[in-house]
Amino acid sequence: MSTITVEIQPAGPLDTNCVIVHDGSEATVIDPGMGAAEFVTAVVERDGVTVTQVVLTHGHIDHIRDLPEVQSTYSVPAYMHPADQPWLTAEALAAMGPLGEMHDTASMETPAVPTPIADGESVTMAGVEFTAHLMPGHSPGSVMFRAEEVNGAGLVIGGDVLFNGGVGRTDLPLSDPAAMLESLRRIVSEDGPFVDTDVVIPGHGPSTTVGREKAGNGFLQGIV
Repeated sequence: MSTITVEIQPAGPLDTNCVIVHDGSEATVIDPGMGAAEFVTAVVERDGVTVTQVVLTHGHIDHIRDLPEVQSTYSVPAYMHPADQPWLTAEALAAMGPLGEMHDTASMETPAVPTPIADGESVTMAGVEFTAHLMPGHSPGSVMFRAEEVNGAGLVIGGDVLFNGGVGRTDLPLSDPAAMLESLRRIVSEDGPFVDTDVVIPGHGPSTTVGREKAGNGFLQGIV
């Protein structure tokens, strides 16, 4: 049984969940949105841990706004599926309009290109192996990271694919409703990568379980 600390802090104007997992020594930061750098500093100072990497569920600005600051402060690599890397270019950041203004991209350093992580590849966070499951739809490179067992249950860091009572939007640039439907089918499938008892930490809102969403999430009803 793997025992790790899981910290969740909503950050930025869209209350994007920044997640930190650590084992008392090494810490991984997932999705450092606007203002998340302060949260990371607080956890590091309180628990005496060392940040070793940043993992991104996808490339939308509310999930990556403080990525440059976290990388610069701790000199660590970041990992993301390559299909979402175009969101991190200077041109993309400059063309965001009101969303960019909301996240003050004008004062943001352009992030270094993240190390690609592929579908099915594993990344170790705080000594625990998480497998990357590509779930496109909300964005081309949306990934859900699953650990077989953390603190007594499977743990999924889900980004903006599956929420407590909802699913990710598909009306954004590069979103794909058909791809999202297929991703949701994989989530509910008995042959899919998840089990009902898996705890899901979504990109926004409270945590849930796969089973709870299969039973009560209207967006998943009738999907086969």
